[in-house]
Amino acid sequence: MKETRIVKYIKSIIRNHRYTTTEDIMLLLERYYGLPIKVPSVYYKYKAIIKQCRQAVYKERRKKKDV
Repeated sequence: MKETRIVKYIKSIIRNHRYTTTEDIMLLLERYYGLPIKVPSVYYKYKAIIKQCRQAVYKERRKKKDV
């Protein structure tokens, strides 16, 4: 996954706000980046990206905990 602006933004949201749902992140993306979240293909694409970002952030969190 490429580290684009949106991916970095999603990761920062997940890091800083522990209890955000995927829908909350989608609403923020719609507001700040103008993404048409109501289009199903865009919704499912970013849902997958958010899932990957969440896994990456949790992996980083586990590494920090072990060290």
